Order: sequence, then structure tokens, then C-alpha cells
Amino acid sequence: MTTPSKTCQAMLKSTCEKLANSRFGIAAMCLLTYLGGFIFPVPSDIMLPPMIIGRPDRWKHLMVACVLCSVAGACSAYLLGFAFAGELTAWAQSANLEEVNQATTLMAEYGPPVLFIAAFAPIPFKTLALAAGAGAMPMAMFLPAVVLGRTIRFYLISKVTLQGLKWIAR
Repeated sequence: MTTPSKTCQAMLKSTCEKLANSRFGIAAMCLLTYLGGFIFPVPSDIMLPPMIIGRPDRWKHLMVACVLCSVAGACSAYLLGFAFAGELTAWAQSANLEEVNQATTLMAEYGPPVLFIAAFAPIPFKTLALAAGAGAMPMAMFLPAVVLGRTIRFYLISKVTLQGLKWIAR
């Protein structure tokens, strides 16, 4: 007799396998991760666990794809902030957007360490990447913080997902 949790697990695994093996699975994951780096309010890592569940043998490739696409999204946010620094600052002050004002202050005071923490932790990373661009943080400081933070984040998500698969298989 199958239990509801076994049925749910089987459905989840089947859906993840279909997504991971579909022609557009990796492209969809990469697009969502890229857009999550500077536009979407959805966490950029939402598709990584399902893709790993569907293809655990490809976890390293999937993780690297997420890192690269997320860093590309962060660079896009940086470039938008850099290109529209004056407009962004004026808009944030006139609209009293406290999140943008706080991000700008944090980036001006602490720079790369704050960006690294934001790239790793679930805090508003997009806003800090925009603020880094608006504050003209040197790319030589921006890029290592983002790459390192995103790599650690996606590595941990991958490892937790793989460990969860082992735990479920017991």
C-alpha cells in the first residue's frame, strides 16, 4: 500500500525528471536565474533543486550554469545602476524607497563584504547590485564578491538537495 507521502514523492520526482530532461529545462533554469539577478522578485535559485532532483548526475553542471547566469544578471543590475545612477538616486529619494536608500548607504560604507553577504544570503541582492553600479564600485571589487557569494550559495543548495535525495531514498 502506498502512502500519500510516497505518492507525492513519486509525482514530484516524475515532474522534476520531465523538467530536467526536457529540451528547454536548462534554458528555462538559466533564463529564470539570469532574470532573477536583476528583475524578478522570485529567488534566482528556485529551479536548481528540481533540476538536480531530475538529474542528480549533472548537479555540478547545473550549479555552474546557475552561478554563471546569476552573475550575468548581477552584472546587468550593476550596469543599469551605473548607467542610471542619477535617475535611480533621484527616484529612490522622491519615492522614499527606503530599501534603495539603505542599499546605497551600505554599499558606500562597506562595499564588497556586504555584496558578498547579499550574494550568499537571502537578502535583496538585486538592490545591492544596482547600488554597487550606481556608486561606481570598481568591477574588480564587484565581480569577485558576487562570484564567490553566488558559488557558495548554489553549491550549498546543490549539496542540500543531493543530501535530501539520499535521505528520501532510505
